[in-house]
Amino acid sequence: MNPCMTETATLEARTGRLARMAGTVLALAAEIRAGLSRAAMNRRVLHRLSTLSDRELKDIGLTRQDVADACVPGTGDAIHRLIGRRDERRQARGAARRW
Repeated sequence: MNPCMTETATLEARTGRLARMAGTVLALAAEIRAGLSRAAMNRRVLHRLSTLSDRELKDIGLTRQDVADACVPGTGDAIHRLIGRRDERRQARGAARRW
C-alpha cells in the first residue's frame, strides 16, 4: 500500500475522532449553559412568586409554604416541584367533588 494513502487514512481517522470529541465538548457546554440559564430563571420566578399576596398565590393554586419549600437549595427543579404541588391539589379537589 502506498505510504501516502496510509498517512491520509490515519489523518482522516484522527480528524474524525477530534470532530466527535469537539462535538461532545460543545454539547456538554450547551447543556451546562442551559442548566445555568434554567437555574437563573427559577430564581427569578421564585423571587416573583415570593412577592405575591396569599390571594394571588391561591389564584394560581399555590400557598406561601409551597414557595418557601421550593426555595430550599439542592432539592431539584423548583418549578417542577411547584407544578407538582399545584396538580396534586387540583386532583384532590376533583376527587373530593366526585364523592
